[in-house]
Amino acid sequence: MAQNFSADFWNSGYDAFRIQRLFPFLGVHYVFQILGVSATDENLMSAMFGLHLFNLLLQIALFFAISKILRWQPATEMVLFAAFFLNFFTLKNCGYEPFQTDAFAITLSLLGVYFYLKNKVLCNGIVAILGMITWPLVTLQILLLMALDKPFSKSETGRKFELWKIFPILYGIFAALSIAALCVSGHLGIVRNLLMREANLPLTVFSFCSILVALYFLLRQVPRLSLNFWISAKNCRWKVLGSFLVAWLVVKYFLSLHTNDEFFSSSSIFGLQILLRPLKYPLISFVGFVAFYGILPMLILFGFRDFSRDFIDRSAGFACLFGAFLVLMLDSESRHLASLLPVLLLPLGTVLDKWDLGKFQVAALVILQLLLSHFYFPINTENLLGQLQTGNFELPAAQRYFMNFGAYMSLESYFLWSAVSVALIIVSRGILKKPFFTKDNSGLAGRKEGTPWRKISRRN
Repeated sequence: MAQNFSADFWNSGYDAFRIQRLFPFLGVHYVFQILGVSATDENLMSAMFGLHLFNLLLQIALFFAISKILRWQPATEMVLFAAFFLNFFTLKNCGYEPFQTDAFAITLSLLGVYFYLKNKVLCNGIVAILGMITWPLVTLQILLLMALDKPFSKSETGRKFELWKIFPILYGIFAALSIAALCVSGHLGIVRNLLMREANLPLTVFSFCSILVALYFLLRQVPRLSLNFWISAKNCRWKVLGSFLVAWLVVKYFLSLHTNDEFFSSSSIFGLQILLRPLKYPLISFVGFVAFYGILPMLILFGFRDFSRDFIDRSAGFACLFGAFLVLMLDSESRHLASLLPVLLLPLGTVLDKWDLGKFQVAALVILQLLLSHFYFPINTENLLGQLQTGNFELPAAQRYFMNFGAYMSLESYFLWSAVSVALIIVSRGILKKPFFTKDNSGLAGRKEGTPWRKISRRN
């Protein structure tokens, strides 16, 4: 794409997946053309490494700018920095697989959060347009944050929702119906492809039940919601919503003119992946998140009660994104959650401020994160290329790369990272078993319960 964008895009076009992943490769292509640089593999690789370095520095600058706005405690800032940057993705995957959009989607999401806190609608509009050709979920995030920025309407007379009842039931129904429909229609092969293993009914049922039980106990911590959707609709910034939607439709139409049918990609397929891939092995999604993100899922798990309450209370847009987080949390392909990471920083920062971590605890968590990142574990080995070319992704050499993405774990890798995940929970519990779990939220620097994040930024 970076090499032949002009010829391909304006003539044959791109497939339905690549057409949503044009940035930053089109930028590299046109910069090379303007500067007269030959688009050789070596030059393109050097350009991408340089772009990743610039992107990382921009992420770090945005991280500390957001930290300053939200006034995180130093301990909170350090732990969040480690969780956000000292993981497998940043320390290993970005350099190993430079031709990707994931890292740039995270930067766009960080920009979206920063401009949201600063209430810069026009700037966020530009970021949203870039998101459409980088990672469409970024555009949806920005749209929700900017258009639904008032606190979520909670009324005693509104409809009452208990997520611990609704969400597991909905997941169970949709997953069961999807499998049944595919099997009845003679598409058992699709089920096998999505599970990425041979059909094994007892294992699938056990994985299914383990997800329902985990969701039940996890979502019991989410407060009951009493919602008045009419009030939330009235609070919507309709002009902002309309402007964003018009821009989205225009860009979508333009891209559709340059989309071919070489590879079919749709939201239906993505939805089936989210529903069925977690059934490969019991709780493989959590195990995959530990392999990819390190201590981040553990921090969310331990603080989920305050995390979910703070997430939902911020605004109607944040409440919608909490729903998106729950859905993507099911997805066993860990990288799909990447663009939501900057949004998670806000409620997680509140949780860590409340914990009021000590120096020993911060140091221990940072060291633990570095160990979990396994950046020191080499991927390129003697048999890797052969196993990739033959499609033997579950063999040991190929698993050095594929084990990091949850859904592609072999049984051996799953057992390994399951043991690591259990050890992580035990060790982390030992690090964190202090009275700060019940301390007042002294780190909020004057932010009252339910105060929108943007009101903090306006005081800075």
